[in-house]
Amino acid sequence: MHKLCVTSETGRLRSVIIGYPDNFHQAPPAIINETQKEYYFGPNCPTRQQVMAELGGFKKALACQGVEVLQPEPLEGVPDQLMTRDIGVVIGDTFVVTQMARESRRDEWLGLLPILNRMRTQRVIKVPDDIVLEGGDVIVDNGRIFVGLSQRTGPDGAAYLASRFPQFEVVPVPLKQLSDGENVLHLDCSFVPVGQRSALIYADGLAEMPAAIAENYDLIEVTKAEQAILATNVLSISPTQVIARPQSSRVNAEMRQRGLEVIELPFDDPPKTGGSFRCCSLPLWRD
Repeated sequence: MHKLCVTSETGRLRSVIIGYPDNFHQAPPAIINETQKEYYFGPNCPTRQQVMAELGGFKKALACQGVEVLQPEPLEGVPDQLMTRDIGVVIGDTFVVTQMARESRRDEWLGLLPILNRMRTQRVIKVPDDIVLEGGDVIVDNGRIFVGLSQRTGPDGAAYLASRFPQFEVVPVPLKQLSDGENVLHLDCSFVPVGQRSALIYADGLAEMPAAIAENYDLIEVTKAEQAILATNVLSISPTQVIARPQSSRVNAEMRQRGLEVIELPFDDPPKTGGSFRCCSLPLWRD
């Protein structure tokens, strides 16, 4: 049985489910976000070979840090199982199977069944079918659950978590929409805590700044151009270590100035599907 424990975004990572790349686009993909519209029909379309190589490097880097790395079981007919973050989230000692907005992604969680079946059933809950709640919109950190009100998750998703986890303060974070000129798919495309009390923030992607963010974090501002390459979408493996893309050089330097070790890994093709290191990982256990 796998231990479930996540109470912060930056605690020492012990066990994680990362994306499964080997069946990437073996079935025709559904185009479900603006990033895919940009890349899937041009010469820089992500390839299975490159996705496999980069997920392999990500897996190796995590294992070298002593992290247990798990992956979903491949599902026939599902063209993309890279973004495990969206299909589930661990809150405290409970695994929440989320509910995806797009029909093409609603069966992805079935690839987690071999892992979920080894857990105590009372520690696994599933979001009702009539509520959209995607894991990229959920950040658990030090007694709070931040929930992005985004292109995907709505207020009913935040209300559901508040009803199921009364021991946490649920903080809705309204994000700007495409109609506002901002492409912020999920909360972790605009806000992610790092280190002891810092956070990466693309403030222009927020419709309003919650006091729980403004007053509790040393905010590292991210520009629109940096947000477009998913500079916020990093994965912390401890309070002092974070995995990031080398393209985010200024943001990485800001994190280093705050005492963080930034492990830079090549990761070019997975972001063309809409997510980077955080999106491709689903932590099960953090200290």
